[in-house]
Formats: sequence, C-alpha cells, structure tokens
Amino acid sequence: MLEQTDRLALAVPDRRVAAEAFRQLYDAEVVDDAMDAAFSARRLTLGWGHDQLELLEPAGDGPVREFLSQNRRGIFAGGVAAPDPAGIAAGLERQGVRVRQESADRFAVTPDDGDGVGMIISKTADREPVGLDTRLWQITYAVPDLEAAIARYVALLRMEGMYTYRYTSDLYGYDGAITWFDSRRDGLLDSLEYLDPNDPEKAVARFLRRTGQGIYMASIETGPGALAELRERVRSTGPGWDGDDDTLGFIHPLRQHGLLLGIVDSDAWHARRQLPGG
Repeated sequence: MLEQTDRLALAVPDRRVAAEAFRQLYDAEVVDDAMDAAFSARRLTLGWGHDQLELLEPAGDGPVREFLSQNRRGIFAGGVAAPDPAGIAAGLERQGVRVRQESADRFAVTPDDGDGVGMIISKTADREPVGLDTRLWQITYAVPDLEAAIARYVALLRMEGMYTYRYTSDLYGYDGAITWFDSRRDGLLDSLEYLDPNDPEKAVARFLRRTGQGIYMASIETGPGALAELRERVRSTGPGWDGDDDTLGFIHPLRQHGLLLGIVDSDAWHARRQLPGG
C-alpha cells in the first residue's frame, strides 16, 4: 500500500544550475550525484525538506533527453513510497506497464511507458528534514477523462481501499479528484490528484493540448513560518509568486526549471481537506 509522495524528478539541461536555484529558495542540499541507468541521465539528488528532489541531466540518448527534446521541461516523474515497492512494481507489470528496476527498493517507469506519467516507486523512509520545513504532499496529473484516469491509477497503484474525493474548480477550469493515501483526520496529506479540464482557455487545458496526459504540478506543505519565508524569498528575487493568502501560494515554473508548485500551510490544509463523512 502506498504511504507517501516522497520525491519529484525534474528533467533539466544542467543539473548543477538547477540545484543552485533550489538551494537558494529552500536551503536544499546535495545528498547524491550518480548515474541513473534507467533514465540514461546523471541524477543529482537534493534533500528537500523531509523529501527529495532529483534533477535529471541527459547522459546520452534516452528518455530524459527525449523528454527535453519535446519541450517538456519540468516534472519527468513523481515518486511514491511503500513498505513493499517490489509488490507495487509487480502489480504494474501484471497490468502491462514496463518497469525498470534500479535497486532492491527502487523501481522506475518512464513517461512513455506510463501513458505520459513517469513514476518512481521506492521504500518508505523517515528522513531528517533538510532546509525549510516542507513536505511533498501531492502530485497532480492532467488527464483527458477524469473517471477513466481514477480507475486506471487506482488499479495500477493498488489504491482500491483509499478514499477519492471529487470536486470542480470554476476558477481554474477543471473537474478534479484527489485520492488520499490516508483518509484519517490526523493522517498525512499525501495524495494523487487528477485534473480534467472543462474550460479550453484555462491553464490545465493548455497543458493537455501542448503535452498530452502528464504530471501538471505538485504541492508541498509547510511548517510554521515557512510559507511566509518562501514567499519573501521568491518576491525579493523577482517575479513568480502568485497568491496573497497566508495558507496558500504558487511558484511559477519559470522560477523552478519547469516545476509548477503549490505551497500550503499544513495545519490549515489538514483542517479543510474533505474526508469521508464530510
């Protein structure tokens, strides 16, 4: 069973340049720099709050170079963690998804093999936080058919027993749903979100026309004071922050090497999320 959304992998032309940008914004620190054979890339891994951010720089022909050549710079793969990642990987393979094993506890799916969605499945880990107090809590897919996408990913990732909440956003122009890994009131926020555009002029629809189904954005939660600190760091160094609410903001992908990121106050979001029973 999935327990966490624990990492993002970005496709970037230069991993060191990207790493410096994230160091300045989040006080992220390099924890590894190694070859990733599954993705044919150099993989620079940053400690990013309680989770990890992987920066993939092409190291020859392969899925990362192809992703960048299609002008799809940004989130190449989203990572989920489970006590038994091999079991999740085996389930994907039984349903016809090609899975590349990188180690005993790490498995990868490229965007081309995952219907536009790259995945990394690894073993649940409890890490000491690095930099600002943040956690990756949601990975968001843009999809052309909401109900088909929910059924597909629930089956692929063995989420049948998890609660999926459906909603509509008139402001952003989509029908959406969230599958919570833990739907207890005091459980983690970690989840997958699916957005099916209903307004052709809004951003999700434009993304889907440009790239097809894929990972649209991600969201982090912050501890006390961290959201305000991030807002100040972005605004003091240029444009790219959207939002004046003390519980929610967004950082534009141009500031983060293609990563569109939502930032929420953890306590506020725990209080407002929709769970079974209202």
